[in-house]
Amino acid sequence: MSDYKEAYSDISKYYIDNVVPSSEIDRIRYEKSKQREEQFNDEWSKNKVNLNEVVDRFIPEGEVVKQKTKSGIKYEFIGERYVVICDKVAGYLRIYDKKEKSFCKLDGTPSDNNDETHFKIKRSFL
Repeated sequence: MSDYKEAYSDISKYYIDNVVPSSEIDRIRYEKSKQREEQFNDEWSKNKVNLNEVVDRFIPEGEVVKQKTKSGIKYEFIGERYVVICDKVAGYLRIYDKKEKSFCKLDGTPSDNNDETHFKIKRSFL
């Protein structure tokens, strides 16, 4: 199992500590993300997940995993079929199925229900 959580945590910390304070656009993105977190966190926290396990499940070993930042606030793990999209501020993720063109639940079935497709990323404690 790869440690995708460490890469995500490092890039999130850098974004919050270094990019947000120096960019008006990113300050606005940060505030909007915090508003979404405040609004939906109670519901999304019911579905806590281990980021490493989710990436390993949806992007199997052997597939090339591309990691990139999208629109400042999102961090993506991109596989052949799925994209695991993580919010760098609010600490949640979604799984996008490129074949079905839909977000999906943890079992891979498509869903339009936001409560079924948002998952709070568990914190790592050393």
